[in-house]
Amino acid sequence: MRKLIEASVALSALFLAACTPALQITPAPALEPTAATMQAEQPDRFWWQLHFKLSWPPGASPDFSQHALIAEQLLLPQLIEHENKLPLWRFHRRAGRDDAGHQFSLIFFTDETTAKTMRKTTNTSPLTQWLIAQKMIENVHFRKRSLAELGELEHTSDPSWPDEIQRSWPYFIMGASQSWLLLVQSFSDEKPLAGSVDYPALLAHYREVNAKINEQWRDYGQHAYLHHLNAIFGYQPVRIRSSDLKTF
Repeated sequence: MRKLIEASVALSALFLAACTPALQITPAPALEPTAATMQAEQPDRFWWQLHFKLSWPPGASPDFSQHALIAEQLLLPQLIEHENKLPLWRFHRRAGRDDAGHQFSLIFFTDETTAKTMRKTTNTSPLTQWLIAQKMIENVHFRKRSLAELGELEHTSDPSWPDEIQRSWPYFIMGASQSWLLLVQSFSDEKPLAGSVDYPALLAHYREVNAKINEQWRDYGQHAYLHHLNAIFGYQPVRIRSSDLKTF
């Protein structure tokens, strides 16, 4: 009897399959954001890096609130002004007791004219010069990544990643950078700076902003960011490597 039931189920499945018409599938259009059409169609665009090297006294902890100050006061106005010329950009934050030291960087993809305008605006800004004079910033370094070195969209990603992740990651990290910058601006606007502000007051303002962002990350980072990122990828397992668990 069991064999008869199994045979009947198998025949039913074959019958249903035979009666189900095939569906004609049209290939989906390729997702190609403007920035994804690289050098072939945009030969005048390159990756550029604007590094702010920050003072970091021996034995002291790096002051990451300085990143928020630079982001809002020096870079945000330029990101808004040149928005149509900056299809991709992101922040990079690091601090290590090595030659690179403590840096806050803007990495962006644009044409040479826009990049040089941003360099000039940054270097000639009274605030940049003032922060150098106050010894918060040691120097500002501007670098063009050559076509041979960074001629493809994925080449600012980690080369150890698969090509598919390298090509898509710049869009992910730009969104994350925008989200962080919006937090900086939101908390800064709670007590907006206006008029004459001395150096200690400026640092105190952004230390308060940074502390509030850290608090938000501590309390809501798991759900607002990590949980929903996990959801986008269907709650699949993630391999955690101890070597990747770095702070900066």
